[in-house]
Order: sequence, then C-alpha cells, then structure tokens
Amino acid sequence: MFMASSGIESSNNNRAILTSRNKILVIADGDVFSECLADALLKKFPEYDIVTMTGIDTLHQTSSWDTKLVLLYHVSTADLDTAVKILRATAPAPSVGLVVEAVSTLESAYVSQLVETRAIDGVLPLNLRLDVFMAAVDLLMKGGEHFPAALLSRLAERPLHGSTAQALPSENAFRVRNSHFPDLTTREVQILNLICKGTQNKIIADKLRLSENTVKVHVRNIYKKMNVRNRTEAASRFFDSETASGSPPSKN
Repeated sequence: MFMASSGIESSNNNRAILTSRNKILVIADGDVFSECLADALLKKFPEYDIVTMTGIDTLHQTSSWDTKLVLLYHVSTADLDTAVKILRATAPAPSVGLVVEAVSTLESAYVSQLVETRAIDGVLPLNLRLDVFMAAVDLLMKGGEHFPAALLSRLAERPLHGSTAQALPSENAFRVRNSHFPDLTTREVQILNLICKGTQNKIIADKLRLSENTVKVHVRNIYKKMNVRNRTEAASRFFDSETASGSPPSKN
C-alpha cells in the first residue's frame, strides 16, 4: 500500500474515490519507486490530488469527471487491457499514459496496437530527465499526446493501418528534426510532417485526435521555433533541411 500524505490518497480499501479536486491516478505496484513517483507528482502539481492504486479492482469506482490523467506502471498486459476498456468507456474519458522503464523494453507489436487503436495517449519512459517527464505529464493532462521520437521511429518501420499510420512522421523526419530542429517536440514533428503534406488544421486535428485550437497552438510554436511566418516557409525550410541531409524531399 502506498504511503498517504497531504494530497496523496490510497484507494486500496475498495471504496469510491470522492475527493472534489482534480486527480492524477497512478496504478502501479506498491513499491518504493512508485511512492517516489507519486511524491514527485504531488510536488510538481500541488493543485492536484495524487491517488494511488495497486490494482484495477476499484478502478470502476473512480469518478472520471475529476480524474484528468491515469498513469499505468508495472501493470500486466491483461490488467492494462481491462483498465483501458474501463477508462475508455467512461465519459469524459481521462488521458491515459503508460509509464515504462525505457522505449527499448517495449514489445513493438503490442505498443503499436495500443497507439493505432488510440488505447493510450502517451508513453513516458523513466529514463527521461525529470523535468521532461513532468512536462509530458502536463501535456497529457491538457489533452495532448506524448510518444517519444525513438518509439515513433520504431513504429514507423511497421506497416500500421488506418489514420495512425498516416500521422506517424517518417524516420527521415526524425533524423532531420534531430539534426536541424532539435527544439521541436515529438508532437510538433508529427504536425510539421502533416503540414508539409498540405494537410489542413482541421484534418490534422482529426488524425491526431486533438482539438483544432490545440493544433493551432502547436502550429504557432512550430513557426516560432523554425523562425518562419507560414506553412509555405515551414515546408520550404523542412525540405531544404532534407536536401542538406542528402535525402530527397517526399513527394507524398
């Protein structure tokens, strides 16, 4: 059982979670590291209650109205599938993040299925710097997604089906980003890749399951980081970077 402190609750007594403040729910083994994770979240997000569970037995009792994010760590495949089904059946559904030791530990076929079916909203490796990890948590709570570039690069090599495959940036896009635009986030790379294909904001929002306003914010950030004023200049800079890297521009 997790230790309880100010702003941190344990839900292992088979009771409903009824606090009125917004919550971050952590489902994980009750080990020392999980306690440290809950404590770090509390310090970073003091306006939230950090609720911890060592299993999914009482997950259906959790109110989705004030649960903004559910983080799953060291959860079995069966429990993960069950948890996702429960969470996706609620309205409004909270964001779901999978906490992993490292991207290299993930089984590609299983993770690609989770991404393709939109079962999860992000993957958060523990080998990220703490500030980057917390920034990813904040992004998920705001309705965004976080999939590390290394993970998307692996998944891009697999033949995915449907809109998710179209939304994943190419391996070349990651290489150009890392070489020429290191300040761009994974989400911004996804959006830039679609911008360069002439995709409009409304279609980008639909492909990535974001609101159109969120896409507009990302587009503005891309322009600022790339020092451009519009889509044409952004695409031109991107393709110029591809050419400089020795790869021909995509014609798709």
